[in-house]
Amino acid sequence: MKNIWNYLIDVDTTNLNNTKKLGSRENIQYPLVVNCAGKISNLTNADNNNTGRLDYYLLYIYKGEMNVYNNGVAQCVKEGDVIIFPPNKHFRHECLNTTVSYLWAHFTGSDVLNILDRYGIKLFPAINKANGENRISNRFQKLFEGFAKKDKFRDYDLSSLLDRLLIEIGRAISVEQGEKLLFAKSIRYINEYYSTQIKITDLAKMENVSMTTYNLHFKRQMGMSPTKYILALRMHSAKELLESSKLSVRDIGAMCGYEDFNFFTKTFKGFTGLSPLAYRKSLKS
Repeated sequence: MKNIWNYLIDVDTTNLNNTKKLGSRENIQYPLVVNCAGKISNLTNADNNNTGRLDYYLLYIYKGEMNVYNNGVAQCVKEGDVIIFPPNKHFRHECLNTTVSYLWAHFTGSDVLNILDRYGIKLFPAINKANGENRISNRFQKLFEGFAKKDKFRDYDLSSLLDRLLIEIGRAISVEQGEKLLFAKSIRYINEYYSTQIKITDLAKMENVSMTTYNLHFKRQMGMSPTKYILALRMHSAKELLESSKLSVRDIGAMCGYEDFNFFTKTFKGFTGLSPLAYRKSLKS
């Protein structure tokens, strides 16, 4: 099976991770916007991007297995697994003892997070276990075919085709891992109220399980503990505010759930390696 690459814009295909050319479509006005998609067959090496991309990176393994790294920690992804790297997320994956084949798509849009949440699809470091290889592969094929229709309806068509692909992935996930649905309520709560003081005991009560059970299954599903998940959301929000706003570091800390400015600074530096002020200055260099 040969490799396939489909792009909406002309790119240098010798550098497929070039976020200056890929994924930087501005003034996004639509819920889903497809940038590119394709298929990699019998990969034997590694892929590493230190800065991540500007868009979302969906990867569906249909043959073999490989390690995907999160903060230096390896997670094994196998046939049927779906992962989605968020924008600006460093990603690194490498083959293990066999060749790997996978289908991929890069996309963005104004409503991506709500759409993924609606279908029960989690962002990396969560690994989505899917059961529906033929249906998912067929939807990817439909997406590839959509790139060939070079008329004024193509963007809308691709958006619709990606939505159908995500629905199929969500359907496959719900069949394979019903337990994911058990935590949808508390995960939605965390995603909405992460800047407030959240107690893990309250989240467990929300799902009608013990705190031990909640911690165990949450980590199995999301790839990290609830506490680390909340921290990651807060730090991601802080980074976005430092990048896009002129708010003071103190105000940003408070908006992300840290009334203690010194504790916010220490926590942010521990997460990113830079103080909030140094991180903001690094964006201008």
